[in-house]
Amino acid sequence: MKSERIDIWRLSVIFVVSAAVPLLIGFGVDLLFPSSISMLMVAGIVSIPIVAFVVSRSVLAEMERVIQQVAPSDSGLTGDAEAGEPSVVLDQLHPEKADRSTI
Repeated sequence: MKSERIDIWRLSVIFVVSAAVPLLIGFGVDLLFPSSISMLMVAGIVSIPIVAFVVSRSVLAEMERVIQQVAPSDSGLTGDAEAGEPSVVLDQLHPEKADRSTI
């Protein structure tokens, strides 16, 4: 069973790899084709939104994993699940919008 904590090491590896790959590609292009503009700098600037997207998706996935372990989602029914009785929480909050008549 995985820990109920956020895996910082996994997120750190994702950040380093997603930042290092474009920079290494830019460095390799600089070595192969010397030009007036540094491809390492271009790769660094272009990779900023890519790294932000990849890291944010990884953080959200990790948060979802932790939330599912700490507070798993139920089936959406608060009443008798076998009878198929729907949740009546909204009826208690807003009785004027309930489908039931008050007799």
